[in-house]
Amino acid sequence: MRVRRVAAAAAVVAAVTSPLWGPAALSPFRFFAVRRIEVKGARYLAPAAIVDAMGLPPRASVWTSTKALERRLDALAGVASVRVTRRLPGTLVVAVTEVEPVALAEGPAGLVPVDAGGRPLPYDPAQVPVDAPVVASADPRLVAALATVRATDLGLFADIAAARDARAMAVGDAAAGAAGEGSEGGVVLDLEDGRARLAVPVDPAVVRALAAVREDLNDRRVPWVELDGRYRGWVVVRRPPPGASAAWSGGVRAGRPAHRKVAAPAARAQRARPPARRVRPARTRGRLKGARAA
Repeated sequence: MRVRRVAAAAAVVAAVTSPLWGPAALSPFRFFAVRRIEVKGARYLAPAAIVDAMGLPPRASVWTSTKALERRLDALAGVASVRVTRRLPGTLVVAVTEVEPVALAEGPAGLVPVDAGGRPLPYDPAQVPVDAPVVASADPRLVAALATVRATDLGLFADIAAARDARAMAVGDAAAGAAGEGSEGGVVLDLEDGRARLAVPVDPAVVRALAAVREDLNDRRVPWVELDGRYRGWVVVRRPPPGASAAWSGGVRAGRPAHRKVAAPAARAQRARPPARRVRPARTRGRLKGARAA
């Protein structure tokens, strides 16, 4: 009896280590039936949707081709990359990298997450938290600008409540003298502590310079209204108007943005933001020279 068990174990080991005929020989055994599927890395997609996309039959074996499973999952919207591995005797492990949402676009039924190309993503903001700026539409020009900001400075991107194309704004402050091809108007970012303007296409060096100026102003508690990065080598800081202490607080005008991102209590605790401070506006209005774009 012991000899038979040893022989059977040796046969299983030989089959497992043989990439050609081993899986086919072991697939009929119920011992290797899929009993568990572990999904890792999914924040926006429902694990059930990922399992359904695998298309496994009721009595699937753990020796099912992982390459075939990966091809099926690659076709699922919202999946950037995927890897399927086995853990014997009956577990499949699915490691997913999802496409990150760049914006929440207004749609007929509500907000729709979109990727860097403006394509809709199958994420439900009502079921999972999607922290992305609100935009009126998935304008490729605007979405591409947000994608560059996200890739350059994730902290600055996280503080963007809403974004819009400056050309669509009713305020007629054209970007006279702004450098860069196609920079006229640019994009406007509503931050949690003010407003920022960038020329398009967005230059990552300008994003870093603007973020550095913003951090310096906030560290020194200098009130500001707008940071304008459309001018080559400069970040123009627009200050609150004189005597506007009742209307301005910390660079944010009362009731200004139409969209504001208000974190839930748990999320607010995780982000550990310092409490808002009320600062006295400067009596003069001017501009400060910021970090030069490299």
